[in-house]
Amino acid sequence: MHKYKVILFDLDHTLWDYEKNSQETLNEIYINYKLNAICGFSFDQFHDRFGRVNSGLWRQYDHGLIDRTTIRQERFNRILKHFRIQDPDLALRLSDDYLNLCPTKTNLLPYAHDVLCYLKQKYDLYILTNGFDDIQEIKLSNSNLKNYFSGMITSETIGHRKPSREIFNHALEVAGSTCSDTLMVGDNLLADVLGAKRASIDSVYFNPLRKIHREDIDLEINCLSQLMNIL
Repeated sequence: MHKYKVILFDLDHTLWDYEKNSQETLNEIYINYKLNAICGFSFDQFHDRFGRVNSGLWRQYDHGLIDRTTIRQERFNRILKHFRIQDPDLALRLSDDYLNLCPTKTNLLPYAHDVLCYLKQKYDLYILTNGFDDIQEIKLSNSNLKNYFSGMITSETIGHRKPSREIFNHALEVAGSTCSDTLMVGDNLLADVLGAKRASIDSVYFNPLRKIHREDIDLEINCLSQLMNIL
């Protein structure tokens, strides 16, 4: 395992605890806007619908079917419409507040700091993300993750999204590495694992929920701490 020189990390759901940070943000929005009184749905209903809508939009984005603006405009609009509420202005205010607040949250997946501190002594680390430049930069800074990484490659800057080979090839150029001495770590089977495979890069599938799959993968872990045993 010591043949590697560079490790590429996904950010959301791999290091930065998207689910927990998002839930905290949605709870604050729900309370601040008094959505129970105004709209009549519970927080659990709001949170559940957000998860369904958000994951669907991001799947479309990862496949190149929609852009960043569509996510911003449609996410809360679709949520409100589900509850039979037609209020585009409210939807846009909710979207803006969510985008401003959520990246400032600092919850990380267990052992994130321990693992990165350990790996930084042995490898060059880079973030490789389909997230947006400004948003991901805030997450890294607020969560005290930035100093672990030599750089960040985003789909927005490159113009290609994981799982395209182009973004992985660009990451190799930025890191000054080759596919044989680079490793990708991420939670998304399509974007991270299969994307790396298409670029002939080994990968570690981070699968904390132990989701069942049939993919032929290089390595699989369910806790970040396991990286310290294999790298």
